Amino acid sequence: MRTILVIALAAVGLCACSTTEGQREAAALQCQSVGISQKDPQYDLCMRSYTLQSNQDALEVSYHRALNPTYDRRMAHTWHGF
Repeated sequence: MRTILVIALAAVGLCACSTTEGQREAAALQCQSVGISQKDPQYDLCMRSYTLQSNQDALEVSYHRALNPTYDRRMAHTWHGF
């Protein structure tokens, strides 16, 4: 039972670390915005660094939300005049 749980957690962890297609497209656009095209030798490094930066940003947001679990939206108050 324990080994199944460990394998399942490892699989979920690997899936969570994979980059999505949206992240790759955003990284490609950011590389092109600084003048690095697919033909440049620095393109792979640029793609990797922007993808890692995106992952780091998402991780920091998740961490801060876990530290301060408050609602992002305000709840409407209703005042009743008695």
